[in-house]
Amino acid sequence: MRKPFAEIAVALPIESTFTYSIPEELEGDAALGKRALVPFGKRLVTGYIIGLHASPPPGIKEIKPITDVLDAYPLFDEKRLKFFKWLSSYYFAPLGDALSLIHPGAANLKSSRLIRAAADVEVPGGLGPLEASILEAVAGKGVSIPALKKRFSGKPVYSAVSRLGKKGLIVEEGSIEGGGSKKTERLVKLLDKGADEAVKAPLQKNVLAFLNSAGGEATLGALVNGLGNGARNAVARLEEKGMVRIEERRVHRDPFSAIAPRQVLFEPNAEQKSAIDRIAEAIVAGGYSPFLLYGVTGSGKTLVYLKALQKAVEAGKRAIILSPEIALTPWPAAYLSALFPGRVALAHSGLSDGERLDEWQKAVEGRADIVVGARSALFTPLKDLGLIIVDEEHETSYKQEDGVRYNARDSALMLAKHIGITVVLGSATPSIETFHNANTGKLAPLVIRNRVDSRPLPTMELEDMRGKKEVVSERLSSLLSETLAAERPSLLFLNRRGFGSSIICRDCGRRFECLNCSVPLTLHKGRRKLLCHYCDLSIEAPSLCPDCSGANLASIGAGTEKVEEEVLRILPNARVGRMDRDTASLKGAARRIIEEVEDKRLDVLIGTQMASKGHHFPGVTLVGVVSGDTSLNIPDFRSTERTFQLITQAAGRAGRGSDPGHVVIQTLNPGHYCFRAIMAHDYDSFFRDEIENRRELLYPPFTRLCVLRFDGLKEGEVVKSANAVKRAAEKIIAAKKFEIFALGPAPALVQVVKNRHRWQILLKSREINPLHSLVRALKAHFEAGKSRVALSIDMDPATVV
Repeated sequence: MRKPFAEIAVALPIESTFTYSIPEELEGDAALGKRALVPFGKRLVTGYIIGLHASPPPGIKEIKPITDVLDAYPLFDEKRLKFFKWLSSYYFAPLGDALSLIHPGAANLKSSRLIRAAADVEVPGGLGPLEASILEAVAGKGVSIPALKKRFSGKPVYSAVSRLGKKGLIVEEGSIEGGGSKKTERLVKLLDKGADEAVKAPLQKNVLAFLNSAGGEATLGALVNGLGNGARNAVARLEEKGMVRIEERRVHRDPFSAIAPRQVLFEPNAEQKSAIDRIAEAIVAGGYSPFLLYGVTGSGKTLVYLKALQKAVEAGKRAIILSPEIALTPWPAAYLSALFPGRVALAHSGLSDGERLDEWQKAVEGRADIVVGARSALFTPLKDLGLIIVDEEHETSYKQEDGVRYNARDSALMLAKHIGITVVLGSATPSIETFHNANTGKLAPLVIRNRVDSRPLPTMELEDMRGKKEVVSERLSSLLSETLAAERPSLLFLNRRGFGSSIICRDCGRRFECLNCSVPLTLHKGRRKLLCHYCDLSIEAPSLCPDCSGANLASIGAGTEKVEEEVLRILPNARVGRMDRDTASLKGAARRIIEEVEDKRLDVLIGTQMASKGHHFPGVTLVGVVSGDTSLNIPDFRSTERTFQLITQAAGRAGRGSDPGHVVIQTLNPGHYCFRAIMAHDYDSFFRDEIENRRELLYPPFTRLCVLRFDGLKEGEVVKSANAVKRAAEKIIAAKKFEIFALGPAPALVQVVKNRHRWQILLKSREINPLHSLVRALKAHFEAGKSRVALSIDMDPATVV
């Protein structure tokens, strides 16, 4: 039966789907799961075919045709479509936005509305200043409406453009953008290997000789590099004589060129082998099989991942492995590229647009068996997917903070459930929700109690910093000196970058706050800048107070820069490195820093959490936690859990080689149960204390949370909108008899960011369905008000199973 109508979800923030007709010439190409270029208003946008039908829905009068089908292969099937519908529903996102996660942004096609001055039209007098300025701006070239809005900020651009259009002074035209650019190179092919005898010109003879020695073909770039720029003209003459042919050949932009393959040199021990066998059995059996791989730091979870991925490929399946940070992806990629040469793809935002597009196409076309990446790699459309691994599943970086606000760990579980495959969550410090689900049978636990080769866990020492002013205690300084004398590297952990958290004038009390955000500016002494870590505002660090002209300016708190300065004072001859967002933001920088530690070219590495998790430093014997209280005092019910995870992960970098490790934790709260559990390497006791607190206070895993965030330029409007939604929530809760608590509205932890005021309402429910029902009703209520305030909806991570 012919199905000449397609249901399309467009890649725009629109809840509805739309029906388009399929032109007869495209009927053979249109299929569920493919992208289509479709007209939408006055432009063309990318849409996703989510259904084919024999007839349109009743009541539709005008149906536009699809312009083109964009994919040779479907990007999703019925099972994955159900998953994306769940993603759209659970995170309150339009289906088109959810489906757009399946490909890099560079692969998206859309048209833009360009405004151009009409040709051969006499400009009348009497134009307003804005109209005249716009007409001048679009003379001779097309300019988009957003570009005009940015240029004439705060002025009524739309109405001015409308008036110019009615006067016939401008015309609109469309421009297709996106789709990604393909990199090509010019290949010169030899057509007659004996042709050089008929050629007299020396350079042409050299070109032919070069091609003969290269097997009959070479890139034009190689010829120019070998023979000089004159080779270009020589090739052109040879092409005219019919002796060579020039072809365009696509070049794959390969991010693996900077990653050296690493061989797996270890064999699994008994605990590792047991875990590998359980995962392999599940892959072969098929069906939804969720596991928690829970092993102490240094227990060899990475080897379990690698062997499990190998088992998946041997079973004819493909797999995805997620890392919480881009900086952690090179190591599994290096090991996997040795196991599966040319069959591994990378997927994360640290790649260039071209690299990301090429790696994605490699996966779509079936040329990759394994995809390694950060959270967005989960949505790569691999065929025959049989295994998903989420390493360091507890990490908060798996939460997407804009667009579709998904959690990659929770989404990985639901994707595995929808398509019926194996999923492994791994961590030495599982989230409370994940460990609870393992204890209640929702996840199968795979436990590794011992380090590789039965190496001991590091010895622990708590340094009470009450009453002390130094950044690095005398005890830690002494240990750093001893470790340097023994020619062993040390790691110092502090989860705050910059020199100090802020500066203050000790004469008049002047503080330096961001002009756009309600936070103090952070001192970055090396750059002599005060920076905002929220909006990136940057000003010169003053030498005198601008209020009282006093020179008594002091930094408050300590960041990684200050620790670096202190370590260089204590150890003036040490080779000291720093790994934080300031030093590791450039492409490949994090990998180079880690390699310096591995190659023993650094004596002390100072870093934030990006230096403390997932890395294997065999030579590090001393780890110092400069401030164990940094995350403990954050007003968040997960602050204690986060502190336990951060410090345990940092401590786990010590003693991973043949020499034993030692950890010093500096704290102002030595009696806190979090530190007692850390000192004893006892996650189980920490979990027991924390789960009881959660039970008593009705926090996850015993409830589901949703945060409604309101933000706008005027605080009064934000508060008014938040209060209106709160009143609506109370009415719905009472009418439906929902057991839901609505708390707030209250200011967000950082109340102003980028000049936008932020307030929030916290919804707390024991059951997910009533919570979703309430949030949908509140979203509809808010949108009906047509407020200038923005609403975002954040579902709290819950290890959905």
